[in-house]
Amino acid sequence: MSNIKILRLNNCSANPNIKQDLDRSGFSFILNQDFINNGRCLIEVISGWSNITHQGIDVSGDVNTTSRIVPNNVPNLIIRSNIVIEGEDILTGGNSLILGTMCLTNTTPASGTIAGSTSTNCASFNQNQSLSFICEKLPSQIKIDRLYLSHTTGVNDIPVFLPANNISLLSPPIVPMEVVLRLTFLDM
Repeated sequence: MSNIKILRLNNCSANPNIKQDLDRSGFSFILNQDFINNGRCLIEVISGWSNITHQGIDVSGDVNTTSRIVPNNVPNLIIRSNIVIEGEDILTGGNSLILGTMCLTNTTPASGTIAGSTSTNCASFNQNQSLSFICEKLPSQIKIDRLYLSHTTGVNDIPVFLPANNISLLSPPIVPMEVVLRLTFLDM
């Protein structure tokens, strides 16, 4: 039995172990007990991507609406998990881990410029190398959240994480995203 496992987490499969957040900004994946029982592991973030827009299709198959999961001119999308790491993640206060960030293209032109700037429909993780960290024991569910940083007025104007659920619908669509992790179990 190999001590290396690949975990491909995607919110668009019909897998019964996937639980979507009500606002569709994230999802949870219920892990098989065998993964959890393997104990301590080195986790490497191999890749990740997310659609940034949801495109509505009319009866003739043409795109008739496009809505973004983050407000216009938000520069980054952040993917966070609930996997507890050995060490400290200062950005999250140690409660969870940023698996990756994605740079987005602004879609609202600056005032006084010609309308029709470029847009981003999908983005991938920025990192050139795999992010790696040690986890003592995997949780029973891996929670994946799509977030963005928003500056609010208040104490020290510290940015806060907000869910990437800018699509204001009563029953929001599932906007595809994926994270691929390599788990190397150290105590097998």
